[in-house]
Amino acid sequence: MEKSSKSKKDIAFVLDTRTVNKQKKHYELEANESQKQALKKFFELPDVMNLTFEFDVFLNKEYIEINGILRAKIKQKCVVSSDEFETKISEPVRLLFTEDESFYNSLLNKADFSMDEDDVDFVENGRIYFYDIIQEQFGLALNPFPKKTKEAFSYYELKAEDVVENPFAVLKHLTK
Repeated sequence: MEKSSKSKKDIAFVLDTRTVNKQKKHYELEANESQKQALKKFFELPDVMNLTFEFDVFLNKEYIEINGILRAKIKQKCVVSSDEFETKISEPVRLLFTEDESFYNSLLNKADFSMDEDDVDFVENGRIYFYDIIQEQFGLALNPFPKKTKEAFSYYELKAEDVVENPFAVLKHLTK
């Protein structure tokens, strides 16, 4: 496997698909400060301290395959207590892309489409834009109802004496 370079690239990396072949190539991307601030604002998070995406890319038959792992250290707000807390994300990512329009259209027109099948995206102009990919995968990895590990949801048990008569019942006697 070929290493791209020792230094990490930022997550706005654009992959030229002409450089992809059957030999795996390894990349490491890391969000810079302005990118972390943009993700923080977009997802309304208290903080994004760190975000990296390490992946291998290679040509596999009709498509380009990307296998990697998205890691992040973030702060979220607990839905129970509203306290901020730190959490880590470690999410495997597998993406498939094709530049072959007829192959892509044949996948779209399959009558027996299954949600279990891998989703293949079409590449236009020979470029894969990683900022958009990382933003989407990061959003999917976020817990929509974050809570501290020891926080518990509490609820109120309704008793018979708490039941209020239908407020519209007084209107029953009114007629046209």
